[in-house]
Amino acid sequence: MAIAGPFDRPIPGQSLTDDPKNNPWEQPPQMAEIEEVAVYYINKLANQEVIDDFGALCQAGISLKPIVESITSQGVIRGLHTVDASMLVAPIIHAFLKQAITSQGIEVKDGDADPQKKAEEAEMRRFKLLAMSYLKDNPDEGDDPGKEMISDLVGEQPEEEAAPEEKPMGLMAKG
Repeated sequence: MAIAGPFDRPIPGQSLTDDPKNNPWEQPPQMAEIEEVAVYYINKLANQEVIDDFGALCQAGISLKPIVESITSQGVIRGLHTVDASMLVAPIIHAFLKQAITSQGIEVKDGDADPQKKAEEAEMRRFKLLAMSYLKDNPDEGDDPGKEMISDLVGEQPEEEAAPEEKPMGLMAKG
């Protein structure tokens, strides 16, 4: 089997000039029912060797979400089902793989952080940034309990002196 070189690929726009319906994903899908697609993937994944391989990926620190996305994307590319079906069946595959891999004692990262937690963390960063800016622009001249409380909330530390900027050195350095 020869390894494809960097120029042995289709050029951009080639699909627009090729005959239509040449690729599997341009044909009607082989499976139209969501249940049929789910059963197909569960049967394919219900193999101990497959679970062991995906478990090894999870042990290496790979999140389960890109694994599931890759599995369903390959199904679309091969013309097995539509993109819509892959989106609907992905949570089923994710749950199956997560249960199968965790039953072997392997920790599984889900990949998606809690959106509520993410929003709260972003809001807290924004609050701290604005509070620190306020404290910097309005220095404390004496005992101001409000500024002390804000400083405690933000956890403001005394500013460290910035390290002197290093000048670039070398053949192409300016200056």
